[in-house]
Amino acid sequence: MNMEIAREAFAKGNLQKADLCCRLILTKEPDSKEAQALIEDIRERLGLGSGISVASHPRYLLIKAWGFGFWSDLDHVLGSLLVAELTGRIPLVYWGRNSLFRDEGTDNAFVSFFRPVSDASWQDITRPGQSYFPPKWHVDNLQVEDLAKWEGIGARQTGLYLLGRSEDVVVSDFHTKINDLMPWIPAHSAFHGLPREAIYRALVQKYIRVQPDIAQAVADTWNRHMARDNWLAVHVRGTDKIHEMGDLHAVNHAYHARIARILEVNPMLRIFLLTDSVQVVAEFQQRWGDKVFTLDCQRGTSTTGVHLEGHPGTELGKQVLVDALLASRCDFFLGNGGSNVSTGIQHLKNWQAGTFFLIGPDFLGQIDLSLHDW
Repeated sequence: MNMEIAREAFAKGNLQKADLCCRLILTKEPDSKEAQALIEDIRERLGLGSGISVASHPRYLLIKAWGFGFWSDLDHVLGSLLVAELTGRIPLVYWGRNSLFRDEGTDNAFVSFFRPVSDASWQDITRPGQSYFPPKWHVDNLQVEDLAKWEGIGARQTGLYLLGRSEDVVVSDFHTKINDLMPWIPAHSAFHGLPREAIYRALVQKYIRVQPDIAQAVADTWNRHMARDNWLAVHVRGTDKIHEMGDLHAVNHAYHARIARILEVNPMLRIFLLTDSVQVVAEFQQRWGDKVFTLDCQRGTSTTGVHLEGHPGTELGKQVLVDALLASRCDFFLGNGGSNVSTGIQHLKNWQAGTFFLIGPDFLGQIDLSLHDW
């Protein structure tokens, strides 16, 4: 990474890429005056020269579905909720027609799984005379999905672009990553100086409340099948993850040695297996026998994601969520550092040191330019 790439991105108006490039440079050259100066230029361009202002009257943040995997969508919600916290906006989450976890006839898929994150209503963000940002949005098209998401006016607007806006309603429809926002958290914020995991945990505790039927399903399954044992939850990705992780086979091969080491110290543990792959279930049952327990979930046998095979969206989302919530009740966890599900489970409770493990680095803490490479 070099300053030429960062300056070129800035000149094109790609402020997210320019900022991330500067951050990468500063990890290797902490005293880089050029990188620091360009970050200040980015700050001015974003309207943050005097800091992030919080209006005295109600302003709103509409958080749309990212439109990919369940936990990827939820990660986008959490990043956007950090924007709401930093700007004093009232958040409203709306997973519309682009959500893969919505059934026909469902208006807002988010509330199929979670309680609303605020008391804000659709009427609050569609009052006459309200202003909107990015400029592609107006009162008559807020329910349109994937509108200029990748190209065109207002495309690829992450939460960074929303921090300095004064409009009544800002819309978050492009993936916002907490790690990318952390350098912009002002000193007066309660989130300033917190490690990334603590920020996630605080946002989950405040905003993410599952619907009663899901909480009951988790409790029933736990009491019926799991309460009498101690558990190592293991999350293994298969199917379409191979398209994202070239080393997926190596990662999956590493599980059994890691499990063996954990069981050597804790031989009474049983294994609660979370996976989207029929083959993985068979492999674990052959290797670990009746130690393995897994729910009766929709799984795949190919490299097509289960969420892309046309199964009923609400039921599929509930299966993913119940699996994760049960995993958070377990004593230990082992997962894939490149998976939104594995890394998301980390934030569902305060795991004690030596109980939560990932194979490979936690990708939520890595700078990734791929979404901003234009």
